[in-house]
Amino acid sequence: MKRRLFLASASLLAAPSLAQAQQRGITLLVPFAEGGSTDQMTRAVAKSASKALGQEIRLENKPSRTGLRLLSQLRGAAPDGSVVMLFPVATLRALVERGVDFTIGRDATPILCLAGGTYGVIAKADRFPGGWRDFVTEARQNPGKLSYGSVGNGSVGQVTMARLMVKENIQAVHLPFRGAADGVEALQAGDLDVMAGGARLHAAVDQGEARWLALWSPTRNPRWPEVPTLLELGYGLTETAPFGLIGPPNMPPAERQRLEAAFTTALRAPSVKTVMTRLGMTEDLRDGPAYAAYLAAAAGEEAALGLRSEARQ
Repeated sequence: MKRRLFLASASLLAAPSLAQAQQRGITLLVPFAEGGSTDQMTRAVAKSASKALGQEIRLENKPSRTGLRLLSQLRGAAPDGSVVMLFPVATLRALVERGVDFTIGRDATPILCLAGGTYGVIAKADRFPGGWRDFVTEARQNPGKLSYGSVGNGSVGQVTMARLMVKENIQAVHLPFRGAADGVEALQAGDLDVMAGGARLHAAVDQGEARWLALWSPTRNPRWPEVPTLLELGYGLTETAPFGLIGPPNMPPAERQRLEAAFTTALRAPSVKTVMTRLGMTEDLRDGPAYAAYLAAAAGEEAALGLRSEARQ
């Protein structure tokens, strides 16, 4: 039976070698290959944070679909700030789906949330002229007849669309694609009604191949100011698939706060803002306690969604 992740209040122990660890560099475990958008963003933030800390930050890229092996490596590291990990939503989802006995706060120390992507749902330019509400209305009138695409089961697009359909009590057929470009091509051909996703959809909108029905960011995007958010549409839901930093369990509060302060400063550096804009990302800054609360709540939502999906099978 799947276990939920809960926010734990663990007692944090001071590490006797903390001063020595601060003299050494920091290893940042990254579950993505070099060169991708998240890797580029992480490198920009790490470079800026390194200056603030006066320490070298070395990225250790170990591509992984789930990131669970890196998480095991992190849990075995000393809690002195010498090893931290970039924590993506995919790893949280894998923990829930596999029923891993992992508790936020007990098995890892949330340091801060950094940023996320600009996600939403698009349609062919002349489809659903009334936007997202038109899609919902048509789906309700024709249960199981409309289709939505994503880059695969478990992706941000697929999971968020599933949540929205649960909230609206509607059904649509999910069509997974190898890449967003294939989904956009299907939209153009009339073989797909809507496509959900992130950065790979931006160009299709900018080039007039498709248009946004709704964005999932907390606020409207200045790049597409006419597009409403889910919050504006009354859903009480945002989704940026944020990623942040976590440390080993039992990290001393002072060290966690030191890293949080440095990376917060780094995130606001003009050079980092430039990279963020170029990559189509959005700041999703949350301090350690707020990030811990977000992870616990997101884990609960993932578990509840999985239970509803199983009940329908």
